[in-house]
Amino acid sequence: MTKKTRKQTILEAALHCFNADGIEATTIEAIRERSGASVGSLYHHFGSKERIASALFVEGVTSHAQLLASYLAPVETAEEGVRAVVHAYVDWVSAHREHARFLLRSRTSVVATDGEAALTAVNEENFRAIRARFKPWIASGAIRKLPVECYVPLLRGPAQDYARAFLGGHVRTDISALRDVFADAAWRALAP
Repeated sequence: MTKKTRKQTILEAALHCFNADGIEATTIEAIRERSGASVGSLYHHFGSKERIASALFVEGVTSHAQLLASYLAPVETAEEGVRAVVHAYVDWVSAHREHARFLLRSRTSVVATDGEAALTAVNEENFRAIRARFKPWIASGAIRKLPVECYVPLLRGPAQDYARAFLGGHVRTDISALRDVFADAAWRALAP
């Protein structure tokens, strides 16, 4: 196996273990056993269980950001932009359910370890891209002017809250069936 393939195998095994047992309860041995990697390979690629969790978190956030960028690229209006953000989030969750479950459950654990710096950097880059795209619409009045920290919660909050319930098995309706409901709610919250 190539390094990338071995690394990805380890990450996939860790994702399963973390979702099944939590980061704290998962052992390096459990990840090693599920991945088929040696302990040396695990430590060579990541150094620790916490760094594996951090790498998974950054990988998920980056994957979502790439999808979001592709959804935002063709939009022209503020409403299309708002809808693109919500649709990208819902579609990413639908396509990456296990990874989304990990992101929604594990943020606090990852931040508490050595993953905070990497997570902060990738989040800041993603938020900067969204702000740059939305800034002209806010300046022109096409989107309500609010404190900057309000935009992401208003854009993603309802969908993210539903995703948490959906991925936890607490609601039955598939999140993808509600993507326009959440997009409508976000637009109503941000329309002038």
